[in-house]
Amino acid sequence: MDKKNQKMPLKSALKKTKPVETAPAASTKRKHSAVSSAPSASTNGAKRAKPSAAGNQKPQSKNNNNNKNTKNQQKQTNNNQKKKGVTISAPHKKGASVTSGSAPAAAAKKVVKPKKAEVVPEGASLEDFRIVAGTYENILYGVDAYWNEDMTLRLSPIFIFAAHIGCIKSLAIGGNFLASGSTDEKIQLYDLKRRKELGNLLQHQGTITSLTFHNKTHMLSGSDDGKVCVWRSKDWECLKSMKGHQASVHSIAIHPSGKIALSVSADHSVRLWNLLLGKQASMTRLHGEGMKVCWNPSGTGYAILFDQEVGIYDMATAKCVQTIKPAKKTRLNSMIYYKDEYLIVGCEDKMVRIYKTATGELVKTLAGHGNRIKDVALVTVPYTPEETSNKEFVGKASTKMVDVLSSVSSDGTILLWNMEDVIEHKDSEEEKIMKNHIGEHKTDMRVTCLAVQKGIWKNVNCSEAAGGAEDDEDSEEEELATAEASASEEDEDEEEDDE
Repeated sequence: MDKKNQKMPLKSALKKTKPVETAPAASTKRKHSAVSSAPSASTNGAKRAKPSAAGNQKPQSKNNNNNKNTKNQQKQTNNNQKKKGVTISAPHKKGASVTSGSAPAAAAKKVVKPKKAEVVPEGASLEDFRIVAGTYENILYGVDAYWNEDMTLRLSPIFIFAAHIGCIKSLAIGGNFLASGSTDEKIQLYDLKRRKELGNLLQHQGTITSLTFHNKTHMLSGSDDGKVCVWRSKDWECLKSMKGHQASVHSIAIHPSGKIALSVSADHSVRLWNLLLGKQASMTRLHGEGMKVCWNPSGTGYAILFDQEVGIYDMATAKCVQTIKPAKKTRLNSMIYYKDEYLIVGCEDKMVRIYKTATGELVKTLAGHGNRIKDVALVTVPYTPEETSNKEFVGKASTKMVDVLSSVSSDGTILLWNMEDVIEHKDSEEEKIMKNHIGEHKTDMRVTCLAVQKGIWKNVNCSEAAGGAEDDEDSEEEELATAEASASEEDEDEEEDDE
């Protein structure tokens, strides 16, 4: 019985593998010959089969399989070298050379088609721009904006998910990176292009109150612990943790040159940081608690938002050259520069006000929100309705560029405004109140902060006019060096980016 039990599996195996012996395709799928070979250790002591026709062909089969395996291994090695772009010698022709660009048509189809299926959809998006909002409910709320033919915008939610276990207090977008800060003391990182989470940063010991990017290469973060941290986005290493403030950091602003930064704090001071050395350069006492600070686009001045007024300062003298106060006493919550000439301020009384920075004159009041204004953001995009965005628009120089203002209130309503209409001069006081927004979306959540990203386009040729010039800026090496950074380290970074 033992002998039968041992012989039967072996005979059945020979019957199954015998016809495969003559099929060349089967040998290419296997690394080792499975036909007419002696029983291996896996047969657990099974006796050798009696000589048969298959057994008489044993030496020839072994040689054929070995030759085929050698050829398959050589082909696999050649394919790996082709992928790397290495010049190799073809086995069938002496002296002939084959590169990755001269592959046969059949091989090219196998390689190119999967790449198109994986790479193209990754960056394929038709939105004109994207708005991301943080909420008290720990939710990140993403909305895509699309142009209509009548130059209005329709908004469509694209993602809604819980990003933190605490209230989201700050947001920032740099390139395709999205960073969110919360009361849970974490900075969450996301790739908006690939729509995936990258991880979290745990350097701070307090609520993350401020986040800001310099291009996409570096990010600065501020917290209740009084520290300002410099992060390198290539590997998200904390290059420097700068301590100087004695209380919570409310806001950070990086100079357009990327060499210096300002921060305001609850300790009633504004501090200037030398980002080339990674340390504090100067400190100035303020008459009140600065809630927000921002540079003008040219970098010649900056503004500091206080509880009920805004001070505009000259960079050369660090002195206040203009003070802006609303006619109606109200708390100020947010602000942003529009060009150098205008300052946009979000107020507690449900209004967004635009002032001239030189004179402090009120240009326009934007009405439409039902609760206090929490944040404002600007983005410049081409006017490209859906019908023409991917057909007729191919980087035309004549395409109209539109500056769009996004404002959000505590009731979760996002309103969009055309800045061309906003800054249009009006004489009467009634005409200075504007209610004609070009887009609206209700999140039904208590929104705390806002960030805007330019759209990702399918057409490569239109990327420059569509605001895709950020990718060109990303390739430039505008590094924020620290005290530990040296010239050799910067050279290594440039080489890695070129690769």
